Amino acid sequence: MSATIRTANGSIQRESAQTVTDVQAPAEPAYELVDLDRYMIMHDGPVGYVEVVPPVFVCYAGHPYAKAEEVAQKHDFQSAVQTVIAHAAPARRARLTA
Repeated sequence: MSATIRTANGSIQRESAQTVTDVQAPAEPAYELVDLDRYMIMHDGPVGYVEVVPPVFVCYAGHPYAKAEEVAQKHDFQSAVQTVIAHAAPARRARLTA
């Protein structure tokens, strides 16, 4: 199936719809509830935690939880997850090159 789109300057664009084979399955969640108010963040294995302490989400980098360090506090859960993953990437690279 294709669609014709008319632009403001009078030209015509044709777009093809994606076929069923082009659509990818959604990625698995990068987190898992491990306690009443704590999520373990995974990115090729556990990399940190997000703890729910209303009104913020506290971001911890490191594993296990007892050795994790607080790295940020966010007001949005998805932002907290991305912060933990972003903080873990350089730490993993440093360990691999050492």
